[in-house]
Amino acid sequence: MRIPYGFTLTSSGTLEINRSEANVVRLIFDFYMAGASLGKVVDMLHAKQISSPIGKAKWTQLR
Repeated sequence: MRIPYGFTLTSSGTLEINRSEANVVRLIFDFYMAGASLGKVVDMLHAKQISSPIGKAKWTQLR
């Protein structure tokens, strides 16, 4: 099972909010809801040097 970005799997097997990743999810959502295109959201993530969910420096797509 792939763990959704913004969550962590606990030792008991339940999902728990990952606060630092959840803040990134909120940032993406707020920026997009303010009218930014997906490309602009990606540009903002790069400018803030926020790594992708798999740890790469560049975000290539949002799902």
